[in-house]
Amino acid sequence: MRLLTRSELIALSEHQKAPSVSIYMPTPLPAEPRKSQIAFKSVLGEVQDELLGRGLKEQEVEDLLEPAKKLLSNSMFWENQSKALAVFLSEGYERIYRIPLEVPKLAVVSRGFHIKPLLPLVGGGDDFYVLCLSKKKIRLIQCTKEDFRNVDLENVPQSISEALQYEPLEKQGQIGSAPGRQGLFHGHGAGDEDFKENLKTFLRMVDKGIRELLKDETAPLVPAGVAYVVSLYKEVASYPHVTEEFVEGSPDNLTAEELFQRAKAIVEPIFKKEEMEAKEKFEALLGTGKASSMLEEVLPAAFSGRVEVLFVPLGVQVWGKWKKATHEMELTSREDPEARDLLDLAAVETLRSRGKVYVVSPEEVPGGKDVAAIFRY
Repeated sequence: MRLLTRSELIALSEHQKAPSVSIYMPTPLPAEPRKSQIAFKSVLGEVQDELLGRGLKEQEVEDLLEPAKKLLSNSMFWENQSKALAVFLSEGYERIYRIPLEVPKLAVVSRGFHIKPLLPLVGGGDDFYVLCLSKKKIRLIQCTKEDFRNVDLENVPQSISEALQYEPLEKQGQIGSAPGRQGLFHGHGAGDEDFKENLKTFLRMVDKGIRELLKDETAPLVPAGVAYVVSLYKEVASYPHVTEEFVEGSPDNLTAEELFQRAKAIVEPIFKKEEMEAKEKFEALLGTGKASSMLEEVLPAAFSGRVEVLFVPLGVQVWGKWKKATHEMELTSREDPEARDLLDLAAVETLRSRGKVYVVSPEEVPGGKDVAAIFRY
């Protein structure tokens, strides 16, 4: 199962081929495989009917939906779910994600994939990571405000002994706490400095793998570990969004749920402050040319890289076409085979130019319209 990152989401948005199928389906936790399989089969039936109604031949529909239909007989797949399932299908292309986010059931057939329900995971509104710096195992947890999941770390060393063919840490010294000396390193005289350098080398290797994995991310990264190790990690970290506060204590002694909750308490004030400041800034700039709630102004600005912050409503679509030649939009019906959700397009182009996207309920969009944007210039 692929990790959904900002670059992955942009790659999804760049797939422009009709028809493209986007399916979102909530999955119960604890998993109820049979219930989920029945619900998914029903959704596929709806999609099949829509594709046939658009004039595709039966074999073309069968070929397009084959990767999704294979999931119906994969019992192991349905036993391991998150809060929702997202499936994207086009000719010769498939992407399947378990997503830790509650989304309503939705099936969209259009020229490109419908990605707005995924934006809370990577848009910069409330996603974050927890990096567990442990002498036993390095872990990375991807989090939203609602849920979390462990990330596979294929190119990140799991321990100092694995990375440096080093002796177990217990033989070199102890990283931990002692009465009156919380978070200090306790070793053996001159060997302490050698061990410190080996530990920093290990942490640089961890940082390199994390930086490559999160290369296009702007989400906060909350370190978790004893103070000494976290301090050394911050010295070598090249990921630019490591938080000052951290989850203190050995992560080996904390469950993933505990790590998530403690890290969430660190980032929530950051997110709330940033969103409130963005709304206030929008209200202050509206009418000056530096902000707009008119999609016909926002969409060209997004394609020009001018959108710094964008608010879009979850569950609302504005169907139309974007004319690259004239830099203009045209509203159409959803049934138009060339139609795209123009709010999706604005959001993706904002992300591409390193802007921030907030996906909120319709009543929370400042200005009371379907979109609100702050321009860079």
